[in-house]
Amino acid sequence: MAKAKAKRQSRGKKAAIGISGEVWEWAKANPRYEDLMDELEDLEDLRREKAKGGKGVHFAEVLREYELLHRAHLPR
Repeated sequence: MAKAKAKRQSRGKKAAIGISGEVWEWAKANPRYEDLMDELEDLEDLRREKAKGGKGVHFAEVLREYELLHRAHLPR
């Protein structure tokens, strides 16, 4: 019973982890963490778009931004 109650309580709460600006910039500048930080920024952008309650982000737009960012062309 206790496990079920804990699961119900944890679903309602949104967990967040704060990262200071100094640590964020250090990690972005460190090649070891650069990809991870890019992924975190992308996830945050998607979360913000979803929170707006709009239609969301179109895949074509995400693909276009990816191509511009990585200077690549993906066949369609």
